[in-house]
Amino acid sequence: MVRKPNYCKGIIIAHGKSELLLAEHIKSNLHLPIEIYAEKNGKSSIQIDSLKTVLNNNIFKNKTSFKRQYVVEEENRELKNFFVMPIMDLDDTTEDKIEQYKSGKMFENHWLSPYIIPIWNNKNLDQVLFDLNLISKMPNNKEKGKVYEELFPTHRGETDLEQVKKLLKHFQDSEKTNMDVFINKCLENL
Repeated sequence: MVRKPNYCKGIIIAHGKSELLLAEHIKSNLHLPIEIYAEKNGKSSIQIDSLKTVLNNNIFKNKTSFKRQYVVEEENRELKNFFVMPIMDLDDTTEDKIEQYKSGKMFENHWLSPYIIPIWNNKNLDQVLFDLNLISKMPNNKEKGKVYEELFPTHRGETDLEQVKKLLKHFQDSEKTNMDVFINKCLENL
């Protein structure tokens, strides 16, 4: 029997450590073939203003370099069943850049543009989680890692669909994020 390659279904570009831990939590609970890109393992943040720089780095700049890094499925020279989701906070840029980011206009000249689905948190993920009562207080930078590791543990056992659906329910009720789009897309790729 010939094994079918385990194609990468998507790339998450994580703004920082909190977004990285959330994405790892979803990936591990669903055992998804997605990759997570973060600067210095989330210790350096990627801002909306620097997202174009990331998309023009040695990994994402063109299809050839991209395919050297990730094994993706293609059909008729197009990536098949694939997405790129930057998960960004909106508190560190201008209203104009926020609109360009949310609408996707920021990416329209990049070869990955058809695959990019912008995910956002207004003002930031901390504020969204606090508003949803998932955290009891706003963590400072020292406690952030521990708080999010407890809230979004990496799961090494069986697929835990219920945990992900429970998290989805929280995000669906918020107008301060579209994180539910990310989680739904992950659920579609099971």
